[in-house]
Amino acid sequence: MKYNAYVLLTVFSVFFSTSVFSAAKDSGQPLVISMSDDSYPFQYVDENGVADGLLVDFWRQWARLNQQDVVFRPVNWQQSLDNVEQSLADIHIGMAKTPARLKLFDFAEPISKVNGYLYINKALTSINTLEKLIPYKIGVVKGAAHIDALLEKQPKLTFAYYANRQQLLDAVINNDVFVFAGLEGYLRESNISQKVIMSFPVNRRIAISEFAFYPAVKKGKASLLRTVMQGFSLVTPVERNNIERDWLGIQRSQNEVVVAMQTGVEPYADIGPNGLPHGLLVDIWKLWSDKTGLPIRFIAGDMQQGIVNVQRGIADVQLGYPESESMKSGLNRAHLIYQVSSRLFSYKTSFKTVEELKGKVFAVAPTSPYLTELIEALPDSDFYYVANVQQMIEAAESGRVDGFIAAAAWTQHYLLLKDRWEDFYQFKPIHFKTDLYVLNRNNDLDFSDRISKGFTAINSSELAAIERKWILNPADRIYSSTKKLVQLNSKQRAMIKSMGEIKVGFVNNWAPMEYKSDNGDYAGINSEVFKIISQELGLKLNYVEFSNWQTLLDALLRGDIDMSGSIVPTAQRQEKLVFSNSYWPAPWGLVSSLDSVSIFSLTELKGLRLAVVEGYHIVTDLMQEYPTLELVLVPNSHAGLNAVDEGLADVFIDKVMNLSAGLKEGQFSELKMSMLVDFSEQRSHIGINKRQQLLLPFINTVIDNIDRAQQQKIHQKWVSQTIEFGREDFENRLRLSIIVFSALAVLVIVALLANRRLRREVALRIAAENKMALFAKHDSLTKLPNRSMIEERLEQAILTHSREMSQFAVIFVDLDGFKAINDEYGHHVGDDYLIAISQALNNAVRRADTVGRLGGDEFIVILHKVDSISAANDVAELLLQRLSSPFVIDQLSLSVSASMGIALYPADGDSVDTLLKTADRHMYRAKNAGGKSSRNSQQQ
Repeated sequence: MKYNAYVLLTVFSVFFSTSVFSAAKDSGQPLVISMSDDSYPFQYVDENGVADGLLVDFWRQWARLNQQDVVFRPVNWQQSLDNVEQSLADIHIGMAKTPARLKLFDFAEPISKVNGYLYINKALTSINTLEKLIPYKIGVVKGAAHIDALLEKQPKLTFAYYANRQQLLDAVINNDVFVFAGLEGYLRESNISQKVIMSFPVNRRIAISEFAFYPAVKKGKASLLRTVMQGFSLVTPVERNNIERDWLGIQRSQNEVVVAMQTGVEPYADIGPNGLPHGLLVDIWKLWSDKTGLPIRFIAGDMQQGIVNVQRGIADVQLGYPESESMKSGLNRAHLIYQVSSRLFSYKTSFKTVEELKGKVFAVAPTSPYLTELIEALPDSDFYYVANVQQMIEAAESGRVDGFIAAAAWTQHYLLLKDRWEDFYQFKPIHFKTDLYVLNRNNDLDFSDRISKGFTAINSSELAAIERKWILNPADRIYSSTKKLVQLNSKQRAMIKSMGEIKVGFVNNWAPMEYKSDNGDYAGINSEVFKIISQELGLKLNYVEFSNWQTLLDALLRGDIDMSGSIVPTAQRQEKLVFSNSYWPAPWGLVSSLDSVSIFSLTELKGLRLAVVEGYHIVTDLMQEYPTLELVLVPNSHAGLNAVDEGLADVFIDKVMNLSAGLKEGQFSELKMSMLVDFSEQRSHIGINKRQQLLLPFINTVIDNIDRAQQQKIHQKWVSQTIEFGREDFENRLRLSIIVFSALAVLVIVALLANRRLRREVALRIAAENKMALFAKHDSLTKLPNRSMIEERLEQAILTHSREMSQFAVIFVDLDGFKAINDEYGHHVGDDYLIAISQALNNAVRRADTVGRLGGDEFIVILHKVDSISAANDVAELLLQRLSSPFVIDQLSLSVSASMGIALYPADGDSVDTLLKTADRHMYRAKNAGGKSSRNSQQQ
């Protein structure tokens, strides 16, 4: 009887609670859900004050499926528990079970599970067990489930309690705690996370346990839980997986990227003798990790398994897959990572011509991306389809086939391992390239962009070094053998080919930048740059000659030509043109008569007649900024020099290299040149008519990969002397004058006076040349060494320290927040501030060291003969202290911080480029960690 009454009571209570719930739904009463406002990524409030997180998305899906309104009540963690206990909310969004909570709440089934970890500061190198953590206080959020779980494992542990996650992370950053507890995903999607992850590497964390999130109600309201769980049963596994992947998969600041890799395809990818992944593609991914700062983890398997792992969300990306029209994975092509060469191999018989291949049988894999091309190339041959290279080799050795087509590097590696290399020959005319793509899920397109940007940061020399390590045959190397700066996939090559002939305009009398040679060819610096672009992209260029600059510019704006070099971006031109990245320095100079006062700035030209080439962008600027100038427009550089020489203009301005070339001809011995400081840091760009703007990213990639050696080669070919005054010609004339005057005894006194005057003029010219040399090698604002001199000093330091077998350090300094000073107070205050910064840096180092300015707010410090990286760190700390002090500029107290990267010779590189790039990379690590710090290769 009691049993029957109990059953009846239970049925009645379920019916009643369901009825109440239904009534609430029908009456429009929302379900009030208590949650934490700061437990990212599970339950928190975003920057707009809206509830968000994994559990919030679960409940929103629940609400949609059950047609029930819900209201989220976010508060701090402890208050979220109290609100349910005090009936201020109907249910808690999700919490872990603890003995204390079991006394207060009834729990539903878990709706999600996640791992909890202890994050340990990298300074605690020997800590790898809970017992070793006993002396340290563990940072936790008050009321967190980690506390009971940890005390159960090690009762002697002690804790530092914080009200919420933000306070805990602030304590971590301030080094108040060296160990803290957090759930998986705890550091994602936060500006602070980058600061924390640098000091708390993911590979140092200790697992606590798996935690489940249970919806919970106050004791005595279990009937509501049953109804809630009935609603959650409507959420499908696919919907659950999508929500969890969105929050625990790839995020902008995620801690780890999981890479699915295929094995057994060495030298591209395999598991090495030490049990770790290795190979060319693995090394490229490791370099990607260095560039992006994101740790990576490899999951090994076969190629098809790797695709499935990405599709299911087990892995984030596929290492490198031969995606093509015949091999479609259904995934997104994030980046072209490599191109594999496939060739024809024959056994003990060397084919000499394609004719010999007629009637022969060749083995090939039926899934080969190049199968259609192969059949078209060998229409009179037969094909035998096999699964892999091993079967191909066996078929060739047994005589079943006359040869086979396979990936060359893979085949060579296999033959070498089997000691059968000498029995096989390659037929070079049969050669196919297969594109390997990094693949990711189609709904992760933002992550796809981040993947591609990481690979773009890798330069060709770095890739060539990896390639030399793994690819035996130089003919199979796409970087070292062809020295390609740009790798294009098949679609990109087809797109560029479809554009047809591209018209490039040039001025025929603008040496050394561009001109028409005696042979009638396009010549000069710009011609070399366009030649590289043409070779790299396979562009067919048609060079169109113009006699003056204005005519060329008009043609470019109209679209009569497609592009031209040395075009300066202006707002007016950007309506019709797009502009490449800069590719060549283009400082401006000023020519005046020999007996005039030297001029270095436009402000000194007031009231003078100024000659300038018609069409130059500077014409508009001069008319607006200096209305008192009388402009004399000339068609070209030679006409401008003539105008000054004949007295038609007082001064003529043009690019320094063009002026130097004109003065060297000897025709203008009464003219002199000085640097125009106002435009000393201008650089050349390629202007492209918007009809052809699809070419812009490819041209930029080529320009960005033209290395210093190529630039130096172009410079030596076309600019034998950048700053030249014709001193030798002038001194020859002087000697001749002295001889003539000496022969005329009657005019001895006159000759002596003339000789003294001429010598004084020579001295003036030499002084002017020295002044020009100073401008060429020093920053015009701070007077520090500029990029050119910095590179010279680095080259000298490498030579000196290599002979002495000693070390030196390079510190890359980038100011944090300098733009705000310029924006708020103006560029004049910003300039004065940069001068003060340069003086502070100079005063902080030894006289033998070098402080230089790269440009903008970037500086380089070269420290000679340092004992260790710690010594360089000490100097960096001193520099940070000096720069953090306020500087008084125009009665304003200004201060910014700095981010610094340190490279040590020879440990971090033995060339100028490598040292600068390494220091630059570490500087960005410091900046991404929040600035006000330095980083080096020994810091994780």
